Amino acid sequence: MGLTGRPGKARKGCPRKATVYGPVMTSDDCPDQAPGDLPDQAQIEIPDPAPEERLGRSPEAAPGSAPDENLGQSPEAAPGTAPEDLLDRERKDVHDRLIPRPAWHEYFMAMAKVVSTRSTCSSRPVGCVIVRDNRILVTGYNGAPPGEPHCTDKSSGGRLYCARRAGGVPDRLKLNFCHSLHAEENALALADRLGLSAMLRGATLYSTLSPCVRCIENLSRHGIAKVYYELAYRSVDARRDSDWEARAKASFEVYEALSISPASREKIAGSVLNTTSRRLIPSE
Repeated sequence: MGLTGRPGKARKGCPRKATVYGPVMTSDDCPDQAPGDLPDQAQIEIPDPAPEERLGRSPEAAPGSAPDENLGQSPEAAPGTAPEDLLDRERKDVHDRLIPRPAWHEYFMAMAKVVSTRSTCSSRPVGCVIVRDNRILVTGYNGAPPGEPHCTDKSSGGRLYCARRAGGVPDRLKLNFCHSLHAEENALALADRLGLSAMLRGATLYSTLSPCVRCIENLSRHGIAKVYYELAYRSVDARRDSDWEARAKASFEVYEALSISPASREKIAGSVLNTTSRRLIPSE
C-alpha cells in the first residue's frame, strides 16, 4: 500500500518535492476522495528547514538553549554531533518515511518476527500472531511452560543449551521430549483463557515457522482457516517433513510461504532502530 495525496501547491521556503511512484491508496483507504479521483503518484512537500531547525533548535530559541527533539535532532544524538551528521540522519528519516507502508501480510509477519524475540528456545525462536478481519487477536512464542526453566537461561560460555539434546533424545522423538511449548500452542491457549475461541474460526495465522503436525491438528480444531509462514519446517527426516506439509495443505484453505519485501524491511527496521515518532515537518 503506497503513500498518496493530492499534489500540493508549493509554498515559499518549501522548494523540495519528493515523488513516490508505485501503488497508491484506494478510495477505501481515503474516504474523503471519490473513486477514480486518486493520483497516479504521491507528491509530498518536504519543507526546507532553516539552519537552526536542522540542528534541532527553533529560530526563537536563545543561544545555548536545549535542543527541541521535535524539530530535527534525535534525543539520542550525542553532544557535539556534527551538523552534517544530523542532516544525513534527517535525509534518511525522510527517505524511510516516504517508503510505502507495508501491506497487511507484511505487517502481521513483522509482528510475528517481533514476538519471536521473546522466545526462550535456544534452537529455533518462533513467533506467531492470529488475526481476524485485519485485527490481531492473540500472539504466541515458543518456550518452557510457566515455572519451568528456560533453555536460554542455561545457555552460557558461547554455547546454546537444549534440554532434549542434552538428554540424548533423538530427533524423531523430539515432540515427546522437548521442554518448550510451541508458539501456536501458546497463542491458542491464550485465546482460550481470554474467551476468544469462537473468534478463531476463520482466522489467519502468521508464523515465522511452518507448524509441526501437532500444531497443525490443534490449529485445525480451533478453526484456523489460513496459515502464512516465513520458513518451512525442515529436519533430518525429509519424509516426515513432506508428510507434515501435505497434512497442512489439506487442513487449511491457504497454506503459503510469505516474505517481507526489501522496501518494507527497510521501513520497519528504520522504525525499530531509530526514534519512531520524531517530527520531520516543523510545527507551523
